[in-house]
Parts: sequence; structure tokens; C-alpha cells
Amino acid sequence: MQTAQVLEHFSAMLRARFTAGVFTTEDSVRYTFYSAASLYGGIRHTEVVLELIEFKYDRDNSGGSNQNRTRRAASALVDIFRLAKIPTEIAAQRYFIYVTDSEMAAYFKNPANRLCEFFDLSASRALPLGAAAFLGFSQTFRDRVDPHACECQVKGMFAADLGKDVSMRAFEVLTA
Repeated sequence: MQTAQVLEHFSAMLRARFTAGVFTTEDSVRYTFYSAASLYGGIRHTEVVLELIEFKYDRDNSGGSNQNRTRRAASALVDIFRLAKIPTEIAAQRYFIYVTDSEMAAYFKNPANRLCEFFDLSASRALPLGAAAFLGFSQTFRDRVDPHACECQVKGMFAADLGKDVSMRAFEVLTA
């Protein structure tokens, strides 16, 4: 799969969805990726295992209440740890695709939350993760992350602004 080309087309397809105001769910994000991989990555339906690509789409609550940003950020890291635990014999490559609204993007970018380095991880740079990486974080965050934490690395692959206050990040999850 030509990952960079697929991610470029995937982000363009998502941008078109958001710009047009199409109702979008996490499943919509997943299916859009599959479409981009099929159309632009030369991937046949028999070659893709979407379970080895974790998708998370954090968006505002339809009820208008505030998001629990700390728990949502922790849940994104839990998804990464879950991918890291898949044996390399089963999946040599594992990806985490994160699509989020401006509220969660601001949370990740806020230096006080100590997640900027992760969210803004530059392409091809790897960041080590594990339980020790989150020492000193809030108890709420640690309670969610610690039971799932394992030594791994995430490598930045792609970042895009999709319009309508939506951002996308793509990471490759590597074992330590």
C-alpha cells in the first residue's frame, strides 16, 4: 500500500464530507479510509484488515454538554496500546487514525496537558510511550491509561486540517 498517497486522498475525501456538512460517524471515517485504500492504494478487498487500523473520531456531544476531554484523550492512548499488543506475526504494520474536533485538538495542543508532542508528532519521528511516559498526569488520565499501557512507539505519518474545525492525525504504532 502506498500509505502517503492513501492518506492524502483519504484526508481530501474526509475534507469533502465535512465541507458538504455530511453527517459523519466513526464508521463513516473507517469506510472512507477503505474507499481511499481501494481506489488510490491498490488494495484489494482481500488484502485489508481494518481491525489492524484503529480509528477514533472525537466530536462534540450532540447534547451540547462539554466533553470529558481528559478521558477522551486517555481513550486515544488506550487504542494505541491495544494496537501495540498485537503480535507482529499477525500484523507487521498497525495504524492509528485520529479525527477530532477543535475542542479535543485544543486539549491535545495545550502545553498544560503534556500531550502536544504526541498530537503534533512530525512525520517520520517516533515517540516512545509506556506507563512511565504519563507519570505526573491527572489521576483520571492515569486510571484510564495505566491498565493498558505497554512499551511501544508511535511514529507520526500524516496531519491535516479537514475544515469545519476538524483535524486528522495518522500514526504508525511500533513495538518497543
